[in-house]
Amino acid sequence: MFRINVAYIWIAAVILLLGGCTAAQDSGDGPEAALILANPNDVRHFLADEAIANGDIYLEDNKVHINVVGLGREVTERFAGKFTPTSYVLHNVTYTAGELDSAYTLLSDRELFNQLNLYGSWIDVKQNKIGISVPDDYLASARKVLEQQIDPGMLSYEVRELREPHVTGTIVQLEADPVKRILILEPGKEDPTYWFTINKRSELYDPQGQKAGWTDLKPGQQVHLWSTGMVEDSLPAQATLRRLELITK
Repeated sequence: MFRINVAYIWIAAVILLLGGCTAAQDSGDGPEAALILANPNDVRHFLADEAIANGDIYLEDNKVHINVVGLGREVTERFAGKFTPTSYVLHNVTYTAGELDSAYTLLSDRELFNQLNLYGSWIDVKQNKIGISVPDDYLASARKVLEQQIDPGMLSYEVRELREPHVTGTIVQLEADPVKRILILEPGKEDPTYWFTINKRSELYDPQGQKAGWTDLKPGQQVHLWSTGMVEDSLPAQATLRRLELITK
């Protein structure tokens, strides 16, 4: 009887052990079970906790895209041990998010927009660069100054050519205070559609193609106008004037 009981106990222990292993497998307690789906919040915490130098992150195609400075095998393996592989994509980049932010802030701190006639700037997260919008006739001078103050590899230029007028219409009102601006009525419209602000970079020309000035502008004149590309969506819309050509005196 004693031997039989021992055998029963041994068999029961084996059954319990095998049952436990099966349960562990069924519940997914293996290495894959520890992985989590990447989401922006968890990824940011992971980058901070692991002290990984990084650019920004963004969402695309239902995946978290992560810019890592100097991406290598070690960092890749650390991500693989934390997040489900199909939920994220790693990109090797040159600049951290902080470096891009500092360069972006420098543009306004040193008043480079007015100095260089820049139309706009932005942080291009995907390209890991600072985007600069500038007219084609100021590109060379703008690049020369910018690339003395900001790493040239960090800059990407959007060059705006003159091309066709953005707006053709009639001047209905002029204001000189606090800034010089003109109100424009487009053909077929009942109410004025644009305020164009004139700054020191704005170019004014008479019907003969000669340089004109603020005092040459009068209500009732027909004009071609080009904006700097930045238009405030209001009623009337507001834009900064790049070029004005008088059609009529």
